[in-house]
Amino acid sequence: MGHEEKQYLLDRTLERWKGKRVAIGLGGETSFSGTLVDFDEEVVLIKDVTDYTGNKTRELIAKIEDINWITLL
Repeated sequence: MGHEEKQYLLDRTLERWKGKRVAIGLGGETSFSGTLVDFDEEVVLIKDVTDYTGNKTRELIAKIEDINWITLL
């Protein structure tokens, strides 16, 4: 499976998850949850974000290459 096919799977999945709550893992131990607003080939935009310690913020932009995992809540 080539890089383009993997990207296509990611695009299809994230498109289906738009407007739904997701959790993402960044780096070794940092995770965030919120509503997936939009994405492109480089970043994802999440709103109404809460981190694993309970801190809240309005929006988060994360580089796709820095995301270890993403799950639908």
